[in-house]
Amino acid sequence: MKIRLLKPVDIKATAALIGRNYSKKYEYSAALELKDMFGASAIKPTYFVAVEDKKIIGLGGFMQSGMDYYLYEIFWVNVAPERQRQGIGKKIVERIIAEIKKKKGARAIILTADTLRGDQKYYKDNFKFKTIAKFDKNSEHIMFLSLE
Repeated sequence: MKIRLLKPVDIKATAALIGRNYSKKYEYSAALELKDMFGASAIKPTYFVAVEDKKIIGLGGFMQSGMDYYLYEIFWVNVAPERQRQGIGKKIVERIIAEIKKKKGARAIILTADTLRGDQKYYKDNFKFKTIAKFDKNSEHIMFLSLE
């Protein structure tokens, strides 16, 4: 498995992976967001994909927050359903964190969505994220990580 930057040719397959994990509505929205990496915005997202045998099996993205130039938001961490729980998502997040760490004084936030799946515990145990806010009867958490 190789983790590399998203290429324009990857957008359709990557959005389809998100659609498999969520819905067609999310697939459409994700395709638009993925295209932003190659747009003209001053603050662009960066996406990494996990590729095996020329097939995209995972992705994750991040971008600088509009609130604070040292704060980076991590999002769309997704792995193909049949490949979950194999460490692929962890490798993607490790790559994202390594990129963010290159920015002096950087911090990261992530919105985790599913307490029942153990998303919050996963990010706490594997990366040392801390919950800073809870929403929707505690199923969604905003989690923070200092990278100094």
